[in-house]
Amino acid sequence: MIPVPKDITMVVLDLDGTIYRKPRMACYMLARQWLHLPSLIAERRWRNAQRQALREGKTMPAMPVSETWYTQSYLPSMVDIIREHYTPQEWVKPMLEECRQRTIQVIILSDYEAATDKLLALGLQPSDFDYIFSTGEMGTIKPDPRLAEMLSAAMNNAAIDWRHVLIIGDRTDTDGLLAKALGAHFLLV
Repeated sequence: MIPVPKDITMVVLDLDGTIYRKPRMACYMLARQWLHLPSLIAERRWRNAQRQALREGKTMPAMPVSETWYTQSYLPSMVDIIREHYTPQEWVKPMLEECRQRTIQVIILSDYEAATDKLLALGLQPSDFDYIFSTGEMGTIKPDPRLAEMLSAAMNNAAIDWRHVLIIGDRTDTDGLLAKALGAHFLLV
C-alpha cells in the first residue's frame, strides 16, 4: 500500500503506467493498429516533439495524425487492450479508500484522452475520483506549469495549495517535473 502523508489534502494520479502497469502495451497496440503504423509512429514522435517544444518554450506542434483515427480507432483500441490485459495496481483501491476516509481529494491527470473509459476498463468507478482530467483535452502536456491554473479553473477556481498535494506518477520527466514546477510532493511508482 502507498501511505498518504498526513499533510496531504489532494492526490493527483497519473493514469497510464501508474494506476496500471502497461508492459507489452506497444505490442498489443501494434497488433491492433498495424494497418495504421505510420500514424502510430507519427503520434509517438508528436508527443516527444511536444515535450521538446515545452522545454524550449516554443509553441507545441499540432497533432500530425487524423483526429478521426485518433478518437475513433487509436483511443478505443487502447481502452479495449486495457480491458483485456490490465488491472489496477494492488495499492490503488486501498489508497482510494484511505483518501475517502480522510476526505482527501483524488484527481486523475492523464496524458491521454478517454481517461473515464480507461478507468471503467480497469474496473474502477469514475465516482471514486473527485475530478478526471486529460492534458490533451486541456491543450497541453505534463510538465507544463500552466497546469496549476488550468486545474484550478477546471475545479471551479479552487485555491490549491500545492505544498499539500501529492502527485503520483511513473515518470520523473513528466509527472516528477510537474510536481517540482508546482511545488508539490512527488512519488514515483
